Amino acid sequence: MIEIVYAAQHDIPSFYETLDAVAREEVHLERVTAGPYESILAYQVALIKKNNPSYFAIHNSRVVGWADIMPGQNERLAHRGTLGMGVLKAYRGRGLGTKLLESALEHAKISGLEKVELTVSVANPAAIALYKKFGFKEYGYIKNFRKLHGRYMDCSLMEIFL
Repeated sequence: MIEIVYAAQHDIPSFYETLDAVAREEVHLERVTAGPYESILAYQVALIKKNNPSYFAIHNSRVVGWADIMPGQNERLAHRGTLGMGVLKAYRGRGLGTKLLESALEHAKISGLEKVELTVSVANPAAIALYKKFGFKEYGYIKNFRKLHGRYMDCSLMEIFL
């Protein structure tokens, strides 16, 4: 059984491993590794302390997916949040993305966020389909947004008004 739960600090080490695994696929995230553990810990702890949307999919005490929304960091941008999410490859296709995104967006509404934004690689049609299913609209396109191993990737900018 896989549970969708609000993020807890004791699950952050497992989250870090999952983040790193998804990042190392070099397709889905803006990073190719999780980066320094201390930075990830600080980011997640800040989300939790402020009761911002941050959800984990847990299977056998292990984080296998996540969705979080970070509000803008100044008062002029605080009505907007940026979505980040991912699911371990072995757990994709089971509806976890849907459940995680549903939880994060509902929390965002309750928290007073008015808009959620994201960037998504055009090489990730499953994610684009998920976002569109929830009502996200494409509002822009960036050519050569990423470059890795000499290859460029384009991305779509998407948003939803809550």
